[in-house]
Amino acid sequence: MIQMPPRSEPPTHAGALRVARAVDLAAFVGTELAPGRWRSVTQDEVDRFVALTDDRNWLHSDAERARRELDGGATIVPGQLLLALVPALLQEAYVVTGAAQGRAVSLRAVRFRHPVCPGAVFRLQARLTLVKHRPRFVQVDASCDLELASGQRALTSHRTDVFFD
Repeated sequence: MIQMPPRSEPPTHAGALRVARAVDLAAFVGTELAPGRWRSVTQDEVDRFVALTDDRNWLHSDAERARRELDGGATIVPGQLLLALVPALLQEAYVVTGAAQGRAVSLRAVRFRHPVCPGAVFRLQARLTLVKHRPRFVQVDASCDLELASGQRALTSHRTDVFFD
């Protein structure tokens, strides 16, 4: 579930689109939202995620072996960890200040397109693709891409959130 900031809280990101009601996002369908801040994931964060998920793939945690055997010479951030960062990064793209509650309800067409090594910088590029007022909520669909500093797309996905007033 997305935790929406209280109405008095400042924006989570200076470039975030801020609207009072989710339905107000309809005016921005098809628009590329301001990209989020550049960020990276450390090897320590990868190691904690791997321990939490009991992921035993050496690609993520064996730095010495990765130096010897992988093209980039470094471990690879698990795709599921990158995907788990999308909700917070999406809140840097847009914020609905008046919603009582928001929930992620769907992830579709998730593609891991390029490996990300610990320390590599990336940011979220998002575009609203649908805003539809339903009887009890507002549905907001977004195309979400994690863009590397090189310009390559590391991850692409489509996400649906619903907002309740």
